[in-house]
Amino acid sequence: MFLALVLFSGCYEMTEDIVINENGTGTYTAKMDMSALLQMVQSMAGEDEMVKKGLDRAIDTVMYLNKVMDSAKDATEEQRRLFKDGKLNLKLNMAENVFKTDINFPFQNLGDLQKLLSGAGTAGLAQAFKGAFMKDSAMGAAAASPMNNEGMDQINQIYAIKVTKNEFSRHLDTVRFKALMARPEMQQIEQVKSMGMELLYTTTLKFPRPVKKSDNPLVKLSEDKKTATIKYDLIKLLDDPSKYSYSISY
Repeated sequence: MFLALVLFSGCYEMTEDIVINENGTGTYTAKMDMSALLQMVQSMAGEDEMVKKGLDRAIDTVMYLNKVMDSAKDATEEQRRLFKDGKLNLKLNMAENVFKTDINFPFQNLGDLQKLLSGAGTAGLAQAFKGAFMKDSAMGAAAASPMNNEGMDQINQIYAIKVTKNEFSRHLDTVRFKALMARPEMQQIEQVKSMGMELLYTTTLKFPRPVKKSDNPLVKLSEDKKTATIKYDLIKLLDDPSKYSYSISY
């Protein structure tokens, strides 16, 4: 249901910023603006339903993921380890039509970064938030939605990620892509295309050394060649996902 709402909301924006240090540590940050989605939910559910769910009040908070995972009975030890130093900033205000999240995960090695980007860690994180905030439906729903397994996260998981000390690559996994397109909610994509809607996504990669080579012209380099940026529309991506595969040597 979350994917369907996003598709018809008109515009969804996400930026992810990945910083890799020389020793393999770094940070992964994802900022999502779902204010258009919030407006759509309001129009579909109505004011009474929003009040019933507690979504009529403003939320501006920071959630530390180690506490969230401690409350998640089904969380694996691997998930607890990956998320123990992470945090999520959440802003939700129905009156001002604001719905934004800022998720930050520090990582200690490139293997952990690969796991985070591959979705191995985020599987179950949405349920962890819901479980932690069962007594507060507004908090649980809002916190879980950016990572919902039926949401945008599934689209980017059609790519296999590989991260080493000299290379960062993202290549289409055709099996995952076929499985995604077989999902019933993906049938709505054609309708969205005809309406001219956009789901904007920007990835910025900051390397400890200048990039030596990139095999995709869509990847743009900074003047010092230490930062690579790729921008795309998730709807158009599904027309030819292999177009957005890339390898970057640094």
